[in-house]
Amino acid sequence: MSAEWQLIAAKNNPIKWTGDLDDDCTARWAGLILRAEAMDDDVWWWAVTDEEQNLEIDSSNRKSVITQNGKSARLQAEAAAKQNLLGE
Repeated sequence: MSAEWQLIAAKNNPIKWTGDLDDDCTARWAGLILRAEAMDDDVWWWAVTDEEQNLEIDSSNRKSVITQNGKSARLQAEAAAKQNLLGE
């Protein structure tokens, strides 16, 4: 279960991506680290990690859908993060 501060931070702070949005980018949001990275052959990897516990919460490795661009990878990471903290 998420800490109360994480819920407050999630509801009051937008997700802001840094780095190269066309290759390798990161967002730190409400105690989570969201990452998206271009891999081989127009395939993108994404992941959401609990920053404090260094524990992967979700990633494209756990999904059967292949992500083919950065925007989609970032949106999938954001959806996984929001699902984890807010149940959205």
